[in-house]
Amino acid sequence: MERKALYDRIYACWLGKNIGGTLGTPVEGCKEVMHLDWYPRLDPHGALPNDDLDLQLVNLHAMEQEGVRLGAEGIAAEWTEHVYFPWDEYGYSGTAMRMGFKPPFSGMFDNTFTDCMGSPIRSEIWAAICAGKPRLAAYFAWQDAVVDHAGGEGVFGEIFNAALEAAAYESDDIPALIREALTYIPENSRVYRSVSHMLALYEDGVPLPEAREIILREHGRNNFTDAPQNIAFELAGLLWGENFEDAILKVVNLGYDTDCTVATCGAILGILRGTAGIPEKWSAPIGDAIQVSAAIRGFTAPADLNELTRRCLALYDKLALEDETRYTVTPEDNADFAVQHYVLPAHSRRDEGVTFTLRYGAKGDGRYGDPSVAPGAPASICLTVRNNTAWRWDMELSLRVPDGLRAADKPVRLALEPGAEAETVLHAEAIPGAPVPGSRCYPMGLIVRRFNCGDIWSEYRLPFILLAPNRWRLNGREVLCPGTQVRFPEASADGVYVAEATLTAPYDRPTRLICNTVHPVLVTLDGETVIRSETAQVFLPAYHRAPVANLHDGVLTGGTHTVRVEIRTEPGDEPPMFVISLNAPAEVTEPGNFYAYLDDHFAAEK
Repeated sequence: MERKALYDRIYACWLGKNIGGTLGTPVEGCKEVMHLDWYPRLDPHGALPNDDLDLQLVNLHAMEQEGVRLGAEGIAAEWTEHVYFPWDEYGYSGTAMRMGFKPPFSGMFDNTFTDCMGSPIRSEIWAAICAGKPRLAAYFAWQDAVVDHAGGEGVFGEIFNAALEAAAYESDDIPALIREALTYIPENSRVYRSVSHMLALYEDGVPLPEAREIILREHGRNNFTDAPQNIAFELAGLLWGENFEDAILKVVNLGYDTDCTVATCGAILGILRGTAGIPEKWSAPIGDAIQVSAAIRGFTAPADLNELTRRCLALYDKLALEDETRYTVTPEDNADFAVQHYVLPAHSRRDEGVTFTLRYGAKGDGRYGDPSVAPGAPASICLTVRNNTAWRWDMELSLRVPDGLRAADKPVRLALEPGAEAETVLHAEAIPGAPVPGSRCYPMGLIVRRFNCGDIWSEYRLPFILLAPNRWRLNGREVLCPGTQVRFPEASADGVYVAEATLTAPYDRPTRLICNTVHPVLVTLDGETVIRSETAQVFLPAYHRAPVANLHDGVLTGGTHTVRVEIRTEPGDEPPMFVISLNAPAEVTEPGNFYAYLDDHFAAEK
């Protein structure tokens, strides 16, 4: 594509994104059919701040800092430093990254929001820097999405959007673009099924209002941010829309996650038609300036869409020099997200270094994906090591443990020829009676000693985390829980379930206590009722929007407290689960509220 035309299309992508986000943000979460014909609210400074754009500016900065070999680990480092959003999957994955977990494990650990829209909305940056190269855009989308959606539909939603948008720089055949983008995601994914169904409904001549009802009936979920239903809706404007205005209005009036769906639709229309296809009526109130949310902190974002476009083109030029075939996501990558990846020497490509894939526990042992360690419950660190270099690696693996733990194995010696792979398991044990870290986090090190001629040549430390679990007594039985999710292991004949624990808080501070379950629940703190919900609630344990009946805001004093959770179900029902979390309040001294506290923990009552 001619340079001037490419610039115009990338610029129009971002302009369409801002128009759609500003149109949809004020009605985000509305599940009813609407009849909007104009922006519900306008900001005198232009486009409303929106995480749909904010997080792509973080990714832009990440690639500018890390280079075009940027992967999930580099993106995660940027999140920990710059992203202070507490919302849904952002909150839970952010907590995991703050603890020290690496992606993709960080994106799935303790995270019930992996099917949501937080990653599909971040696709335009990859399409812009990979314009005309959907396979490459899909690769970067995967790296980005697993940071906070690993194992969920959000991963496939971002890959689909990025591939479609990248291909749209070379084609304007909407059905063909949709079909091509579908080739990059699994056919058994819900995103694949919902998108395929939406396209079939359009091609069968089904009116959009009827198509909406069918999609919600066949693919919908209660959470308005669920990705499959929303990605189908974003395509409605492309398929049924007659022009830019008609398209974005059709999408916003379908409801649900409207800031996301309309923003993506507007961005795709910008790619397809350039600035000439965006009416001044819609662009003039938005302008060129970029407003960034206060919870995005610590780096210099582009001031306007022109600067953003120029910076995208600079990365596009750098990627043009790369061998695209070396940027691959393998079937194994999508088969198991409960992993953390390392490569030696540092900064090597995976296909040119020695790779270490770390898993907590072995598949089938009942604790797969559980990063906790406690007296009587040792941690198994399962390692797959592969030598992709051109020379033999003779190495020794061992664990370096902090106070309170001990390594249970002698060092393991491996000698791998080029192309060879080996598996081994190391164990860490908690020392009975040793104090638990205030954050529950044990900073671990996998020590890799490389030998040459039988002598130590170099030593590497690959960091990872083990957790001291929360301990609960569930109907009298002690259960270890690595995160916020607590599941009763056995059914109760009368449908009454009681969880008890001692909560340790480091000092006095305002605290939001969330205890979310779909059943009636009573929570007492030191014998005082703090949560009472006598009716079923939706399962929505988000830090910022858990059901009001399932949360309590107050001051939690430092020291120990007794916590009791009583859940009632119908006799014969499956054993229930609940999520319990301690968070910062709405009002904090720096931008970024409702974040999870890391230094509270629960211990089982004796």
